[in-house]
Amino acid sequence: MMKKTITLLLITIAIYSCKNAEKKEEEKTLSNTEQVAQAAGFDNWDAIKEVKFTFSVGKMGRNLYDRNWTWNRHTGDVTLITSPDTVHYNRRQPMDSIQTSADRAFVNDIYWLLPEFKFITDSGTKIVEKSNAVAPISKDTLDMFTIVYSNDGGYTPGDAYDVYYDKKHNLREWVYRQQNDTTIGMMTTFEKFDTINGIKVATDHRTPDRMTRIHLTNIEFNK
Repeated sequence: MMKKTITLLLITIAIYSCKNAEKKEEEKTLSNTEQVAQAAGFDNWDAIKEVKFTFSVGKMGRNLYDRNWTWNRHTGDVTLITSPDTVHYNRRQPMDSIQTSADRAFVNDIYWLLPEFKFITDSGTKIVEKSNAVAPISKDTLDMFTIVYSNDGGYTPGDAYDVYYDKKHNLREWVYRQQNDTTIGMMTTFEKFDTINGIKVATDHRTPDRMTRIHLTNIEFNK
């Protein structure tokens, strides 16, 4: 009886060790983009039902415009409030021209809010990674990847982003290139990180001359 008990115990330990080894192997095989998403709290994303935020653009210390968003992830309902207008629509239903214009802005603004998540959830992308690259703004040596969108579908097909991140997988800078052109369309920093309900967001972005600012305020991730 003692021999059977010992044998059973050894088998249990072996199975447990094997499962732990498999788990560690899975953790080791996370891509860099997945690690970037994890660092931003992607594990908490499924629990979020509603997202609210204000997307603002400023120039030379003056605020140019604000867009206030409410998005129900479960129903697809979106509300956009600007100074002159309010637009309601559902992303899963047919849209008229006004709603389509609003949705185009929504796709842009949510990309600024949660780029780390979009990198791994957007379809039709190609990612090329590079270690020890010189970041264009800070001139720091960082790891980076380039994400290129396919020419099919979406509002900006074929566009590319060069994304620079640190050893903790926090985003530091990115470069936008329209249609994957070698000419830089825009590049900004990632600054003033804030964690809300387990989701980490860079709330401030600056161009190299610090004259243009994209900032995100009134952020809510509601469960």
